Amino acid sequence: MDTRRQISRICWAYTAFLAASTAAQLLFGALLELFVLIFGESRAFTRAALLVSEFAMYGIGFPLFAWLMGRIPSCEMKEKKKIRVGQFFGMLVLCYGLTYLGNVIGGLLMEAAGQLKGADYSNPVSDVIGQMDVGMIILTSVIIAPVMEELVFRKYLVDRLVPYGQKTAVVLSGLFFGLFHGNFYQFFYAAILGAVFAWMYSTTGRIRYNIAMHMLINLLGGVLPVVLSRSSDAGNLFAFLGYGCLNIFAYVSMVIAVIILASHYRQIHWFSGWVRREENMVLTCLKAPGFWFFLAGSVLLFLIG
Repeated sequence: MDTRRQISRICWAYTAFLAASTAAQLLFGALLELFVLIFGESRAFTRAALLVSEFAMYGIGFPLFAWLMGRIPSCEMKEKKKIRVGQFFGMLVLCYGLTYLGNVIGGLLMEAAGQLKGADYSNPVSDVIGQMDVGMIILTSVIIAPVMEELVFRKYLVDRLVPYGQKTAVVLSGLFFGLFHGNFYQFFYAAILGAVFAWMYSTTGRIRYNIAMHMLINLLGGVLPVVLSRSSDAGNLFAFLGYGCLNIFAYVSMVIAVIILASHYRQIHWFSGWVRREENMVLTCLKAPGFWFFLAGSVLLFLIG
């Protein structure tokens, strides 16, 4: 299949996923608002809104996406590699550090934009998590999201891009993952983390490593800070100390991540693709109509967010 057409079809699948998920979320959101007007606000409706949002994305958008991607040729990696326990936890520190580094970049950018425009931008993710109970955070952020996101942005995508080279698969997986988050607060850390996860999957061929790593990152970066912060505010000394230690670990891991990348990046061996290309992959993407539609949809999400 022509490379440009293949890339365009992949992008169309992600565009359809984005459009179907967003449309379903808006529809269900409007219905929930109607129920709130009739019955009044309650904690049950807050929980329902979160679950409905997940259902719109993975119960409606994902089946359409999976069907479209299933029609595109894939190449599952047959050579599987194992990761040792020490390597896994080393990758965990790297990913955790990169997550916070990307978070800092996004936060500084939005703070600068707010000062230039005279507006006060808030992190939409922090706002939502702040309203959730711990059980809902675990269900959505630690269980559902890691499994589905690794399938959508690594398994389905990387298996169809590795014929064009590992670096192509890694870069596009990171870019798509960042864009799909729909705001600058999350874009940088999601793009960086997505690229690392794509490298890990394309190197090992085992998606379960990605899912486990993703779960731990979301647990350390999402659940623990909320639990410790709330307990600390309630006067729990151990929670206060634990929250401080977690912040110290975040900053230390950022330094370690930068050192690892600076010292080891040139030592990474990227495997080449086996599909003959007539032009640079960047030009191929820029000439693919589907890429521009996916980019336009993502930009619209950023503007709405």
